[in-house]
Amino acid sequence: MSDKTPRFYLALAAGKLAATALTALGRNGGQIPGKIAETIDPDFLAHIDKPERVVFVTGTNGKTTTSNLLDDLLQDNGFEPVTNRAGGNVANGIESSLIKNARFSGAQRKAFACMELDELSSRLVLPHVTPDILLVCNLYRDSFMRNANPDYIFDVISRNVSPETELILNADDLISCRLAPQATKRTYFSIGQLPGDTNKPQGIVCDLTACPQCGAALEYDYCHLRHLGKARCTRCGFTNPEPDFEVTRVDRSTNTFTVRENREPGAPEYDYRIGTYSITNLYNLLAAVVTARRLGVLPADIAKSLDGGVNVTALRYSAEEAAGVRLVNVAAKGENSTATSTAVDTICLEPGPKAVVFIMSDAYLAGSPYSSEYTGWYYQTDFEGLNNPQVKQVVVVGARGEDLMLRLRLAGIDPRRVSLVPDAETAAATLKLGGIDGVFIAYDIFNGDQATRCRDAVRARLESDEPREAMPEMAYEPVAPAGVATDVPADQGAGAVIEVLYPEFGNQAGDNGNALYLRSCLPGATFVETSFGDEPAFVSRHVDAVIMGGMTEAHQVLAARALHPYGRRLAELADEGVTMLFTHSAAELLGQTFGIPGGQRAEGLGVLGMTTRQDMPKRYLCSFVGAFDPADGTDPMTILGFKIQFTQMRGNNATRPFVKVDRGWGLAENSTLEGLRRGGLIATWVLGPILPSNPAFAKWFCERITGTPVTLAFAADAQLAYDVRHAELTKPLPKGKVINP
Repeated sequence: MSDKTPRFYLALAAGKLAATALTALGRNGGQIPGKIAETIDPDFLAHIDKPERVVFVTGTNGKTTTSNLLDDLLQDNGFEPVTNRAGGNVANGIESSLIKNARFSGAQRKAFACMELDELSSRLVLPHVTPDILLVCNLYRDSFMRNANPDYIFDVISRNVSPETELILNADDLISCRLAPQATKRTYFSIGQLPGDTNKPQGIVCDLTACPQCGAALEYDYCHLRHLGKARCTRCGFTNPEPDFEVTRVDRSTNTFTVRENREPGAPEYDYRIGTYSITNLYNLLAAVVTARRLGVLPADIAKSLDGGVNVTALRYSAEEAAGVRLVNVAAKGENSTATSTAVDTICLEPGPKAVVFIMSDAYLAGSPYSSEYTGWYYQTDFEGLNNPQVKQVVVVGARGEDLMLRLRLAGIDPRRVSLVPDAETAAATLKLGGIDGVFIAYDIFNGDQATRCRDAVRARLESDEPREAMPEMAYEPVAPAGVATDVPADQGAGAVIEVLYPEFGNQAGDNGNALYLRSCLPGATFVETSFGDEPAFVSRHVDAVIMGGMTEAHQVLAARALHPYGRRLAELADEGVTMLFTHSAAELLGQTFGIPGGQRAEGLGVLGMTTRQDMPKRYLCSFVGAFDPADGTDPMTILGFKIQFTQMRGNNATRPFVKVDRGWGLAENSTLEGLRRGGLIATWVLGPILPSNPAFAKWFCERITGTPVTLAFAADAQLAYDVRHAELTKPLPKGKVINP
């Protein structure tokens, strides 16, 4: 990049003026100075000087906690870092932080910076700022609308890391530990086996279902959290890297942990204090300790800081007590199944009978008259944990509550224990406060004010003279994770064989919810889950239905290769009328070819006459409304959902489309016809997941499988959620307005 230009100096001056004005007004406006500067000089981040040493902290979960902790730890040990706590972790926020630290010449006042970096923004920042250290906490699935899947985020970060940067990586995360092979300076941290670890990944879905090198099965020695643990590939032997820093002991009675430094002669061990213990807090604190050590802070000085009050904060776990009842607010990152599942686990592990309040809807989208929040992430979240005799009551608050109520039914939660209310105050009034030890409020991080209002209202009730009414005693009967629909005959679907192809792959965007719902609707059917590497059941035995959900780009390639020998058989079965549903990226496998990262093309199964063009990193988003005509004498029905993809399709679906578009777009942005049909096969990019989100379509689909009338599972809950979303998505739009999820 050329030397600083007059435009750069004008941009810097404007940015500094904006920062000063915002301070005088008592406002944060963290990204505004950077936005102004970049508007004047589009290459502002490249032009502005950088501190001599830069540390970035990134990842999908825990980066804010870890970054703030690391900032505090370094400041307590004589560093004076430039931080972006007030600026934000995206490119404009980092620019704002550099603007505030810059002289009018552009030179930086402080020589050291330690800043949080949004994982998706790394593609905009890392080409212009080369950090000395990049700490990556982990890579999980995050909001599908924003971050798609871990493979996508992996690629965004990996290809933008400089070979000169030292990477500090979580050796227990077989996704992020493989980042940026071009960066040879690598430091790994790990937590050794602990009591309570599992011998397999945790959760209804898993981000790491197969070896990332060859696609074979992984065998776990132990797992701490989700997919974090020690594993090896059963085929190629791929396994975790050896850690340089390893937690060897955890003492919960003293809240201390021991770290062994394997690089040092004799592998010395050092004890540190953790303020509030949880496995996630331990990972965050360990990552901060390791980074401080790599910056030269001595173990004794780190331990002194941690003993002196610099430690994991309770910002996302805040506990109080009122009249003998614990009141606990637990924050989770919205639309993030990992964070919400962890919050559910945290709540359910707390001792004693309890009530739980969920305030998880997106406050911004809830207040927008032309938006509807995508809720597929509910089907990737472990709400099954609430099916616990100690959880006496569950209260769901606000927008999208109808969708969550249906998901809780599918998780097996007794509906007599669940209420749906419009706001935080009503939630507090609905709680039965007798016979419980705690009230736990799980909330989206942007709904903190609602959580506080709810807790304050509960406190007021507890401290009043109001009698404490208890929930009625109920016989607790554990149910299967798929839920038991009491209004569905237990043998409904008997004789039907339904194959779920590669469920460990096809679970992105909540598409696992389609199989989950089918199991409740057809409890008498036989479900065959065919794992990657096994021969599909449809090849050698009779099946009545085949379903496959969307997957990551890497899994698409593996699945296409494995299924290619059976493409002709799939086409024959489709023409014979066997019911099939391929959704999202699984539908792309059925075409002639499909695009893969790097601009290359992969061979599809040849079942449908289409090709797929991949257009990363551009994201195609729209809310969707369309008319589905079964063409079998059944009345047309309205299909609701979302389209969230990197791809556009080319092909002629005019003869047999899945849906005629009323709102949104079809095979491509300019298409009015969505999806394709061939015989009994439906290929669609509509997400939701489509079956539980569209009860009339789900009923039709089940009756195609069984050939007989069926009773829909949780029909009233599904219909209510559908009706609410239908009212939102069919609302007339202002001219030129495009509705996005």
